Amino acid sequence: MLSDRKKKILCAVVDSYIDKATPVASKDIQEEYLPDCSSATIRNELSTLESMGYLIQPHVSAGRIPSEKAFRFYVNELMYENDLTSTEAEMIEQYLSRKVGSLEDVMKAVTHIIAEITNYTSVVVKEDMSDTITAIKLLDLSNGKMLVVIVTDSRVLKDGMVDLPDDFDDQMIARAQHWLNKIFLGKHVSEFINFDYPFALVNDEFAQYNALFKKIIDVLKKVSLMNGMDVEMYGENKMLAHSEYANVEDARRFLAQMENKERIAEILTNDGGADGSMTVKIGSQENAPEGCAVVTTRVSLGDNVSGSIGVIGPVRMNYRKVLSVLDKISEIIIDLVGKGE
Repeated sequence: MLSDRKKKILCAVVDSYIDKATPVASKDIQEEYLPDCSSATIRNELSTLESMGYLIQPHVSAGRIPSEKAFRFYVNELMYENDLTSTEAEMIEQYLSRKVGSLEDVMKAVTHIIAEITNYTSVVVKEDMSDTITAIKLLDLSNGKMLVVIVTDSRVLKDGMVDLPDDFDDQMIARAQHWLNKIFLGKHVSEFINFDYPFALVNDEFAQYNALFKKIIDVLKKVSLMNGMDVEMYGENKMLAHSEYANVEDARRFLAQMENKERIAEILTNDGGADGSMTVKIGSQENAPEGCAVVTTRVSLGDNVSGSIGVIGPVRMNYRKVLSVLDKISEIIIDLVGKGE
């Protein structure tokens, strides 16, 4: 549990580091944030915060920088709301009002305006789960593996592979396929994605294969989800303006991560969030790209179609601004969808 003074000092370090990208010294904190607190007291508190894992001292004579733990605490406990300027809010409204046509137009417009205002990489993932399932097929590949395929009224989704038990023969595969089709035929993919495996529905002959059936359904869910996604990204090069990517190798590593659109889509959508919720992931331990933070919000784009809007930036991200931009964007999109536009 941090004392109020420690919280103020930690907040000062994080705010200063976000703003200047340089280690923060006790003198900086005293002059800019806590003039009533002595430099010696601030130094002692900084040392304690470092021992608690919130701060890092890059060099003996340098000031401190926040750790990922500090940024997480900052987002959860210390950060205050940051309203957009009237100019920024007006810019977003005007840009979207003249760019909206189709959902694809919305995605493109949203990524551009977010990247321009935040100076980070922006991503929009559209999840269209409105397809109707017309068949589920299980294909024995004769190498101990089975290909699981979903056929819908507009697509064939066939990227899922499952290991087969040695005693799972062709007749059992046929019966399993029949069982899956009996449950899911005619349903929207969205219903399938949210389906909880019904152990009680499996009859006695499949009881020993419960784990296999659950794995088949999990694979089918993942295949359906990834194939129903469209990813729009903009502003990858904007990250090169930040000091974290001044090194050529660091910049190359970041751009390589951004090329994996499937991975980025998974990061943005695998958050368990409901429409309107905000999610902040900080660092690789929270499933963000290495050295990065990801802030997302989810919005409904119509029946069985949802969207995840996100910003990818360095861990030293201006979270207050990013959250306020996403909040405004989400508000406008909800209004547009509500009007049927």
